[in-house]
Amino acid sequence: MLGLRVRGPPVPKMPPSAVLPHRLRRLATAFRAAFAGGADGGEEPAQACPTPAPPEEVPAPLEEGAALAEARAALSDRLWGGGFLLPGGRREAERLTGLLPLSPATTLMLVGLDGGGVTEAVARQRGAWVALHAADPWLAARAAARLRPLGRRAAVELWDPAAPAFRARYHHHALVLEALRHLPDASLLLNAVAGSLRGAGQLVMLEAVAAGSAPLPERWLALEGRSAPPPCASLVEAALQEAGFVLHVAEDAGQRQAALISAGWSELLRALDREAARAMAPAILAEAEASLLRQRLIAAGALRVMRWHASLSRP
Repeated sequence: MLGLRVRGPPVPKMPPSAVLPHRLRRLATAFRAAFAGGADGGEEPAQACPTPAPPEEVPAPLEEGAALAEARAALSDRLWGGGFLLPGGRREAERLTGLLPLSPATTLMLVGLDGGGVTEAVARQRGAWVALHAADPWLAARAAARLRPLGRRAAVELWDPAAPAFRARYHHHALVLEALRHLPDASLLLNAVAGSLRGAGQLVMLEAVAAGSAPLPERWLALEGRSAPPPCASLVEAALQEAGFVLHVAEDAGQRQAALISAGWSELLRALDREAARAMAPAILAEAEASLLRQRLIAAGALRVMRWHASLSRP
């Protein structure tokens, strides 16, 4: 296994935000200070792998009405680009899929957080046939509408986190984007993914994983729609091996993602005027709080964002 450490770029300074509502100004100040002195990519002390069992009381995902769900999705479009749900948008999608040998002769199964942006980018730029598997029916319908111009080259399917099952031995490669938000059992997910790949299919996986023994904040779990805390990296890597994957790259991308979060919010806050901020305030506050908590957990060494590249060992 090749282990890589990436030093993220300096976190951009936040612009003045005097025109924003008071609560949002406080969030902007917190973003500006979140990584002061903590984004140099230095070595971190080893942390014990926390138990994967959830706490006694795990908060249910936030109950959102249709209007707020639509507003948060629209805000993600402004932050990361149309149809993208993760920091970095199109450029990060290209970076994540760059290790996969995609072409018009290959199919890609995409499982996890995508509103159609990554799917569309892969289908248009790499020519691959893409099947997006979404756990949220509302987001699946929204992605399907976005992908309709691509015809059969991009399909959207629902998957059940309680019993993941995908088309057997069908896809050439797989991209898994924080699917453990919906299913914290990495073994269950990765065995299902492996069963859907042909031959020596390749996998790229991006996941937020626990990095310390202290419980992660319940508020963060709720904001990200998690039913349980994420597992630690060693458990995910053990699940990869159990499913038959050979690990080639393990990259800690947490500092990079934290910098992308600051850059995205900096640009958004710079572009928003008073009226737009007021109209989007509920969505902005929910998304900004989730982003800020993720940044702080990364900075504190309680959370890591890992990228893995692996391939099946079977012929």
